[in-house]
Parts: sequence; C-alpha cells; structure tokens
Amino acid sequence: MKKMNRHVILAGLLILWGAGIANAISIDFTATDLVDVNPGKDLWQYSYTVSDHTFAADTGFTIYFDLGLYDFLDPAPPAPNSDWDVTTWNPDPSLPDNGAYDAYALIDNASLSDMFTINFVWLGGSSDPGPQSFEVYDGLTWTVLENGSTTSGAAPVPEPATMLLFSTGLAGLVGANKIRKKFNRS
Repeated sequence: MKKMNRHVILAGLLILWGAGIANAISIDFTATDLVDVNPGKDLWQYSYTVSDHTFAADTGFTIYFDLGLYDFLDPAPPAPNSDWDVTTWNPDPSLPDNGAYDAYALIDNASLSDMFTINFVWLGGSSDPGPQSFEVYDGLTWTVLENGSTTSGAAPVPEPATMLLFSTGLAGLVGANKIRKKFNRS
C-alpha cells in the first residue's frame, strides 16, 4: 500500500511539474476605433494585456505590425508603468520591413498589471485590425525565447493557477488516504 501511495504522489508531482512549464505567454488585445484626426487616416488603438509569463530585467517582447496593414505607429507610446521601456518603429516599404511595438523590462518581475497601448493608422479597409505575431526575447543575448500570436478580446477572467488546484487535490487525496487508514484500523 505504501508503495502505491508513493507512486501516486510521484505521478502527481510529475504532472504538477509539467503543468508549471507548459504555461505559454498570452498577449490579448482589444482594438478600439478612435476619432480620426486627419482626413483619410483611420486611427485605431490596441490595448494589450500580458499574462502567463514573468519577465526578468533585460527581457521583453516585440509585437509586429504588418507592412501594408498598419502605418503611423505612435512614436512615443506611454509605458504601462516604470518597470518598462517601450518603443516603436513604423513599417518601411523601402526595406521592406514590418513595424513593431517593443516593450523591454527594466527590472526583474516587471509588473504586467497595467495595459500596454499604442495608437496607429489602420490601412486594412473596412475590416477591423486583427491578431499580430509577437516574440519574447532575451535582450542580452538577443535570443528569441518564444513566438506567438496575440488573441482578440478582453483579458480572460483570472482563475486559480493549475498548480495550486492540483496541489490542493493531491493534498486532499493524501488526507483522505490517512482517514481511510485510520478507520480501517478501528
């Protein structure tokens, strides 16, 4: 019986470890059609929420703005808070090259509690702006750590972390087993 309990606990810990490393970064966006300031320039704003990742100092993420769909990215977008340095560059048809929004963490565990926002001109006609590709990188080695695509919609409602739920369940199983053993001895 003890051998089986050890196997159950070992299997649980392996699943817990796997769930901990399986979390991929999530960047969700909301696109807002703003009042156009210049005639013929369809002004929009992306508001991004970033989750499921911890940024160390000198790491960051870059969101790409496709050439031909975006232009006139805000040259000085606001940083969400003092933990971040943000910059942009416009799509350049002479290269050709996509534009980008880059957020660089200045400290370890840079806060993700505030939204990242940028204004831009949408060239996509009657359709609304959609998902974009992004990269998470190490700014010291210029290594790409992860690739992905932003997802539309408001930030998901936070739910308890998978590892916390699993740990609670595992503790419940161990406790139930001890109670069962106590009643079997009586």
